[in-house]
Amino acid sequence: MQVICKLVYKDFLVIIRDRGGLAMLFLMPMALVLIMTSLQDNTFKALNESGIRLLLQNNDTDSLGSAIEQEILHSNFFSVYRDINGNKPTEQEIKDAVASGKYQIGIIIPAGATQLIREQVKQNVTRLFSGDTTISPGINDSVVVMLYVDPATKNSLRSTLQGSIREYSARVESRIVLNELSREINSRMMVSLPNLNQIRQEMVFYREEYVARGNKTVVPNSVQHNVPAWTLFAMFFIVIPFASAMIKEREEGSLSRLLTMPCSYTGIMVSKIVVYLVVCFVQFILIMLMGLYLFPIFGLPALVINGRIVSLSVMALTAALAAIGYGISVGTIARTHQQAAIFASISVVILAAVGGIWVPVFVMPPFLREISVASPLNWGLNGFYDILVRNARLADVMHYGIWMILFSIGCLLIALYYHKSRNEYN
Repeated sequence: MQVICKLVYKDFLVIIRDRGGLAMLFLMPMALVLIMTSLQDNTFKALNESGIRLLLQNNDTDSLGSAIEQEILHSNFFSVYRDINGNKPTEQEIKDAVASGKYQIGIIIPAGATQLIREQVKQNVTRLFSGDTTISPGINDSVVVMLYVDPATKNSLRSTLQGSIREYSARVESRIVLNELSREINSRMMVSLPNLNQIRQEMVFYREEYVARGNKTVVPNSVQHNVPAWTLFAMFFIVIPFASAMIKEREEGSLSRLLTMPCSYTGIMVSKIVVYLVVCFVQFILIMLMGLYLFPIFGLPALVINGRIVSLSVMALTAALAAIGYGISVGTIARTHQQAAIFASISVVILAAVGGIWVPVFVMPPFLREISVASPLNWGLNGFYDILVRNARLADVMHYGIWMILFSIGCLLIALYYHKSRNEYN
């Protein structure tokens, strides 16, 4: 035990002497979390606080045009413009403005759209009561609302807008149909009926609610998602300095001198695990504190922990063990600093990408979703998400922690086997 303590003290001195590297080890992950959270939070606000520039030309002053215009204005989803440089644009000018990227969407509602719907409905109702149902309006008799979309705009946004316009149009058309039905029925019956529009049409409503364990409502935000994701990414990036330190010890002969003393290779690795476990946990604590106290200063939502710091700490420790085990295996197998730096950086980025740090797993292709379950960053991310936004207990996520511990043990066994094989070969 005394030997381990001496080795731990030695490794702490090595880290402390490189003050620049130590500062980068803590400050760079914090800067990464702050920048990525700010970017995603601002993007979220841009999509919800009138951030999308929409050029609207409403040539229909009746029900349809008014309904579509009012719904767009009340959605708080767009910045609505009706002119270009103070002038009412032509259709070609709208197309050119959208094509240039100045506006993301352009909408043209044709003149007389409501009247055309009204006339078509009137003809259809008249034919219905006369028994003639063989004639239906063609495309030339339909109302065409032009929707011009910037190619850089996401398909999901375009589909949402198209669906909304169809919904507004269907509401207006439904009111007109009921008006004409009321008029036709009253003209054919001796008893006058009230307008059928007085019947309540909307009887099915939707209520959206985020659900979590224990019937507690949790509202996720950019902080709740980004803090655990980039904390894990920062932890695994210690693989690079960890592996470089191991290679430096081998090249300078420090490892050989240590092995001539009464300490084993396993003891040397245990001391490194202890030291870097402290480093990773300090990273975790600093990022948590930043989410709690620094983010609100920058106008970002505060991280909501709600007494789950113990569960989060356990997940952070298991993730740190996985990162350290991976670093030991890379540092043992790599022969040069270049090999360690290139392989470690690229492999960590791949594990992060596959694990859902960059892109959510559910939007990945099927084969990548199957691969993602093998990434330790995916295990840690799921554990953090379950605790922070799904109100899970430690027992509910401990299987992720066990997988990361097993991953760490597997990496350590590989490193020990490779170290023994290389010594026997030499």
